[in-house]
Amino acid sequence: MKWTLIFILTFGLLSCNNSTDKKSVNDKIVKNSLVKVDSFHIAENKEIFNCNFDKFLNDPKTPKLAKDLINNTAKYSEESLSYFISLKSKDKQIREFYFKAITNSYKIADGAYSEGLGYSGFEYVKNDTKIFASYFDNVECFTESDLNTWAGIVMLELMIDGTDENNKPIIDDYITKLKSNCKSCTEKQKETINKFGLILKEKWNNYLKNIN
Repeated sequence: MKWTLIFILTFGLLSCNNSTDKKSVNDKIVKNSLVKVDSFHIAENKEIFNCNFDKFLNDPKTPKLAKDLINNTAKYSEESLSYFISLKSKDKQIREFYFKAITNSYKIADGAYSEGLGYSGFEYVKNDTKIFASYFDNVECFTESDLNTWAGIVMLELMIDGTDENNKPIIDDYITKLKSNCKSCTEKQKETINKFGLILKEKWNNYLKNIN
């Protein structure tokens, strides 16, 4: 009886210690997970809110749709096509604001707007390559995700008219043109265009696989 009692007490104590150890380990796992989640959200917020767009968001003259696009609350509208004019502004902040708005409009692109967005985006990147690349110098505001989105915008045009009169894909000539336009770019901007070309080519190849 004595030994039985000792065994029960010892087993109970070990069980409590194991339970405490497991709880401690679980608490650490949960704590570490929360830290990772918090860090992720902080990183996301930094990406979204480090664009210094408050001046435009608080300006009553700024189109409501543009504000909604920046805040990712916009619904379908073809008005965004008119924002390409603002990308010609001499004011860098204006260009960045409307570039971001157009970028975000890709998420709601449909029907006639997707065709207009694809054509306008295709032409803009081709004709204003250096300025296009310069947006991504601001890494706190324009990310690789945005670069990927613009490859998607250009693809909207390529999927409609991606071959020349000899039925030859124009994507290689397009990428070559972008690199040629970026000869006076900084090394970082050249890297951006090279990366853009790789993303675009991958999207094109995936498109061909899906239609064949």
